[in-house]
Parts: sequence; C-alpha cells; structure tokens
Amino acid sequence: MKLKRPSLVSQGSLSRIFHASNEAWKRCDFQSAIEMMERANRLNPSNAVILLDLGRMYGLRYDYAAAERCFEQAVRVAFKKSDALAAAGEQSRNFNNFTMAENYFKRAMEQKDVSPTIIVKLAELYERLRRTDDAAKLIERALQSDNYCDGALLMRARLDRQTGRLETAEKTLRSFLTTAENEIRVCGWYELGGVLDRQGR
Repeated sequence: MKLKRPSLVSQGSLSRIFHASNEAWKRCDFQSAIEMMERANRLNPSNAVILLDLGRMYGLRYDYAAAERCFEQAVRVAFKKSDALAAAGEQSRNFNNFTMAENYFKRAMEQKDVSPTIIVKLAELYERLRRTDDAAKLIERALQSDNYCDGALLMRARLDRQTGRLETAEKTLRSFLTTAENEIRVCGWYELGGVLDRQGR
C-alpha cells in the first residue's frame, strides 16, 4: 500500500501561511500569494485543499497549465476522487475555463460514488453554455438517482421556465421549497417569483 507523505508543518503554521497568502491576494500581489501557497504545498504535499486553492489562483491568473497541474495532483492525493474532481470542475468554471470544467465534471461522473449534486453541477455548466438538451438529460439522470435532489429539481424548473412550461415549473418549485436547504430555497423562491411574474401573477 502506498502511503501518503506526512505534513511537514503544524496546522498553526499552515494557517498563518494561508492568511498571509490571502492578504497578499487582496493587495493584488498575486505572485507573492501564489508563492506562499506553493510553499504550503511543499510543506503539506498530501493536502488536496491546498492544491485545489493553488489551482484556483493559477487559473485566475490565466496560467491554465499550472492550474491543471495542481488539480491533477489534488485528485491523486484526495481521499474521495469524485469530490476532488468536482471541486476542480467548479474552480475551472469560476475562472471561466469551461472546457477544463467540463472535463473534470465528466471524470467525476465516471466515479462509482458520484452524487446527484455533482451531476447537477455539470448540468448547470451546460445550461450556461446553452446546451439545454444535454442539461435536461443530466437532470433526469440525477433525479433517477435521487427523486428528491433539491438542486436537480431547481434546475428542472429553471429549464421548464426557459421553454415556456410555466405551470410545470411552478409545480416543481412548490414541491421542495419548504424543505430545501437554505441556499437552494432562496434560489427556488427567486425562481418562483420569476415564473409567477411571467404568468402575470
């Protein structure tokens, strides 16, 4: 069995590095911020969170090759590959590299333990790229896995609203708004407001 390399630094020291890196980033001293996170990575090379954050920083500076290098390392050391791949996909989407984001989300979906939430993330990306048919297929797959997946239901309602199926969208939204987690509930009420507005209500 291959053992992961242990951390060479205390958690307190890492926290100080993170704080200093964050402050440098806020000052727009991007290179210093990245160098500090590279140091943190050398001190704790099996920490997927550090690698994902470092990849995000490189991506925001348009160094996509370095971002991908960090993401791949994060996937290798992560305990749960599907989560690391999905996180890499989210970070890639956040710095607008949609090709990279799609690649990581697709790889996450190939994992045996993929969750419906991860499937929804790829569907959201496809919606953003106006690939609504692909998004709809993924939403159905997510709901086959979990009929009560709030994120998938919200996405289905959004797609129904976009195609003019307003009554269907309203019915879907009302089916989960009182039980959904806070963030999705807020988005759901906002979506419902849009549906009712288009109905003249």
